[in-house]
Parts: sequence; structure tokens; C-alpha cells
Amino acid sequence: MSEQYRYNCVDESVLLPILKKHVFIPLHRWIPYGVPANYLTLVSIVMMWSIFLYFTTLELPSPVEVSSAVLVITAYVIFDHFDGLQAKLTQTSSPLGEWLDHFSDVFNGAIVVYLGFKCLHLPLDGRFIVLTWLNFLAFAVTYVEQRVRQELYFGKIGSLEGVVLMIFLLALCIPESGRAFWHLEFFWPIYQFLLASFALGCFGTVFTCLQRMRALPREFLVFSIGGSLLVVLGIYLNLSISLLVCTITIFSSEFILRNMQQHLTGAESVVVDLVVFGLLLGLVGFHWLSWNPIPLLVLFNLGLVISMLLRCRHLLILWRPYWVWWNRFTPS
Repeated sequence: MSEQYRYNCVDESVLLPILKKHVFIPLHRWIPYGVPANYLTLVSIVMMWSIFLYFTTLELPSPVEVSSAVLVITAYVIFDHFDGLQAKLTQTSSPLGEWLDHFSDVFNGAIVVYLGFKCLHLPLDGRFIVLTWLNFLAFAVTYVEQRVRQELYFGKIGSLEGVVLMIFLLALCIPESGRAFWHLEFFWPIYQFLLASFALGCFGTVFTCLQRMRALPREFLVFSIGGSLLVVLGIYLNLSISLLVCTITIFSSEFILRNMQQHLTGAESVVVDLVVFGLLLGLVGFHWLSWNPIPLLVLFNLGLVISMLLRCRHLLILWRPYWVWWNRFTPS
């Protein structure tokens, strides 16, 4: 079945050729041929979620804990490229592997943003919410473009460069003096320039993707307006940071999943979803009536989670033939 699938990607990353030659390929030689590529994807997922869950228990990470975050993110970058190399070597590329890899990256990108704030000892406030949303917006437009143009495109400065830069920045935070540097005042605290640069990078991704599409897909316009209003309203109403970020994550990942499903299966078009505007009206009404908005947000999230689980179940059943427990044949 894998002969019918073709991964169409243009990657102009500045760092990829260097890292591929000197890091990824040399280390990949230690991976046994029999290990399926999807196992390597799952390893990266487990690593990132483990460090994320651990950091949620910390108030202010110590130098040792910051070091662990640096090591895990580095390992994630390596394993995130191992799976592609292994799939190519074993000729087991599949839509299942593409979906597992790229859909997990959507969450892993948000985890990197979270770890950055924690390691810099920054409060999880409105800035964190805005940057998390912009991160999802950049991922969303990337996969909308892939669906529209039938080609996944990574520019010269993309997600790989961003994560590698984050690794170096977090490494500088391991000594207390290094973290103190980012809090020095230079008109602004220096870390504010980092946050502004990240935001500009996300906007740049959105602009270049729309430029290549030469169009503004209506479903992406509605998604971006709805999500942006949700962020602004949530901050204005002083909603729980964790609940608001959870809502933004679920809302964004459900939209991205629908685009991935349409691209990989062609089964259905991505329709304009106006449910988020119902949530916005509900939040305004609940605020006016002085009601607790938590049940409304939980109901909204629950509906989207059920939708995503049903879609994931459908995809796993559809692509079950692509799953292998072990690569049986060795290269001659």
C-alpha cells in the first residue's frame, strides 16, 4: 500500500542540511533496521509530554530541571527527524506516519513555548496566551496551505530553526547568571525582545503561506478571527489561564486535524465552523449575568474532543494496514 502514498514536501531549511549531515544521519545509523518509523515518532511524543507534565508541577525550575528540558527538546528534534529517515530507509512511508508526525508536532510546538516561559521564570499571563495562539495560528496556516496546494512547504527560517534557537536560549538559562541576563533592562527587559521576535516569526509564517496560496481561504479566516476574539475576550474576562490555553489548544488542534484529514484522505471538504462564535456570545452573556463560564468552556471543549477522537478513530481504522510491529526485511 505504501507505493500509493507520496510525501510531497519542499524543505528549504537553512539548518536541515547541516544537521542532517552531521547529526541526524550519523546518529540514525544506531537505530536497528527493524524498528518501525512510527515507534520513533511515539518516542518523541512520550518525551515531550513527560517533560511537560513534570514541569507543570514546578514553580520555578532549578538549573538541573532546565538542563533536563534542554536535553529532552534536543532529543525531540533528533527523533523527529529519525522517523523520516527510518521510513525512507525501510520504504514504509505512509499517511499514518505523516499524520502521527505532524499532528504531534502541533502539540509539541506549544509545549516548547510553555517550557520557554517556565525556564525563563516568566509568569503564564496574557503574553503566554497570545504567543501560544500565534504558534497554533502558524501551524494552522501551514497545513491549510498543504491542503490547498497539495504540498508541505518549510522556508529557510522555519520551525526547525526556531526550536534550535530555543534550545540555545534555554541552555543559557541553566546558570542563574544566564537567566538573569534575559531580565536585564534595555528599554524593555531583554526577554521581551525574544517574545516579540517569536510573535513576528509567527506572523511571517502566516503572511508567506497566504502569499504562496494567493488567497485567503474562508475557513482559515473564520478560524483566525474566532480564535483571536477568544484570546482577547478570555484575557479581558480574566478567565483561568490553564482553561483558556486548554480551550485554544483544543480549538486549534481540531481545526488542524480536519485540514490534515481532508488532505490525506480527500474524504470531505473543510467547512466553515461558526461554533466558536456561539462560545464567544455565551461568554459575553455569562459575564453579563455574572454566571460562572467554566461549564460553558468545558462543554465546548468536550464537544471538540469527542469530534477529534472520532476522527482519529476513523483514521486509525483506515490506515491500520500501514501499521507494522517490526520491519521484517533487512537491506541486502
